[in-house]
Amino acid sequence: MTTATAYPTFSADQALLLTVAVNSSAIARLGIVIDNDNMPHLLVIFNSNQNKVYRYIFEDDLSSGAARRWHELLSDDEAKSATSWGSMLHRALKHGDLEKIEV
Repeated sequence: MTTATAYPTFSADQALLLTVAVNSSAIARLGIVIDNDNMPHLLVIFNSNQNKVYRYIFEDDLSSGAARRWHELLSDDEAKSATSWGSMLHRALKHGDLEKIEV
């Protein structure tokens, strides 16, 4: 028997505290949170529905790979404003760097 991992859900108000605004036609806010297993998750609030928080899990830990790149971009104001976040999210999903979590 397998057990499913239960992830806490975040309301849009709570996610505002955990995310940063980005300049994107599709995405309003992004943030990285760490679960109890030290795995990074990406919180996404889309412009089309700012009352819903989407959650994705990175396929690697925060010390390397995609999670580290996202963290570095979100931490650098110049890089954050120059990044196409919608394209980056699409590419990460396509390449398997991120997987959507249903909460």
